Amino acid sequence: MKQSSARNHKRLVLALLFCWVFLSSMYAYQFSPLEQTFQPSGAESTKTYTIVNDSNDSIAISISALIRDQDAQGNEANTPADAYFSIVPNKLVVPPQSSWVVRVQYRGPRTVTNELSFRLKAEQIPYSQGKNSTDKGMFNFLYIYTTSLYVVPSKVVENVAVRSLAPDTLEDGKPALAVTLANLGTVHQLLISAVLEVKDSKGNTVVLQGTDALSGIDGMNILAKKVVTKKVPWPEGLSRDAGVTYQATIKYSK
Repeated sequence: MKQSSARNHKRLVLALLFCWVFLSSMYAYQFSPLEQTFQPSGAESTKTYTIVNDSNDSIAISISALIRDQDAQGNEANTPADAYFSIVPNKLVVPPQSSWVVRVQYRGPRTVTNELSFRLKAEQIPYSQGKNSTDKGMFNFLYIYTTSLYVVPSKVVENVAVRSLAPDTLEDGKPALAVTLANLGTVHQLLISAVLEVKDSKGNTVVLQGTDALSGIDGMNILAKKVVTKKVPWPEGLSRDAGVTYQATIKYSK
């Protein structure tokens, strides 16, 4: 009985997986590119995106622009950016096995001293094909693409610095080091392969690298002029005595 039950469970899992793959493929589409850089004026202030419908049914897509902001913990916040862009078309129905080109034009300020960060979102929306529809499934998988869009400044400056360090604790109560980073430059920076060298006032030095030692920092995208604080596990070899001060430098691949 136990073996029969196990076999039935396995068959059920495989059946559900097949249904998920099958239904997903029915609504599959691609939206590209996933990142673009715009100039504030001129020919490069307009870009195109391509939607490819690989399915055998027509699909409806809604496209919108969002302002991309970042809070003090590095979390992203979005608000509508309708005033910054013209999107033509911003809603469309893409026939099966076909593609469509979408034209996006930046219409914000022409003088940009610090890079402007946005998201362009392509969202599949429910679409009924009427009596001729062959879609009799119980579930609809509606896909969303969220891409990166940047408007470049007049002068590009890359400069991320460590503003401060302080003892702290993680959510589980374990000791942590709060690292505050400031993007002093004019463009976003991806902290790929980050290396943080920390010194305390007692003469100890530690070098931190990798996702375990620099959780939340290694690979982070810090937007222009943003200040972000991340907690990392307390580095072994660094003093936590009262009155000890810390300083650090950060390096990363550009």
